[in-house]
Amino acid sequence: MSQQFPPGSFPPPQRPPDTTNKLLGYLLGGLLIGPILAVVCPLLGLAIGSSFSTQANDYDGTPVAIGIIGGILLPLLVPVPFLTSARTRPWGVGMLAGAAITMIVFGGLCAGFIYLLSQEA
Repeated sequence: MSQQFPPGSFPPPQRPPDTTNKLLGYLLGGLLIGPILAVVCPLLGLAIGSSFSTQANDYDGTPVAIGIIGGILLPLLVPVPFLTSARTRPWGVGMLAGAAITMIVFGGLCAGFIYLLSQEA
């Protein structure tokens, strides 16, 4: 049985959608998960690549390079499946933005260190 309203009146407005999940996804994804991915994945790629560079292959640097490149690309590829669903999209956007911003900041820090180390005393 539906609720009856007096003639000429309208039902109360609907509640706005819950934005807590979106905000939580943007914040946790951008401030916590994205930067962790941007730091841990290259280190993990370096460790895995170094483990394949052994004395048997004369410590060839190819596995190390592949591990580092994979570790750099992985933080940008992990959030992509989260972007496909509307429910997980804030998490994917947050992770992608957090990883990208962290990589940009670390790239600037590395450029600054290289510049400082190239200066003569």
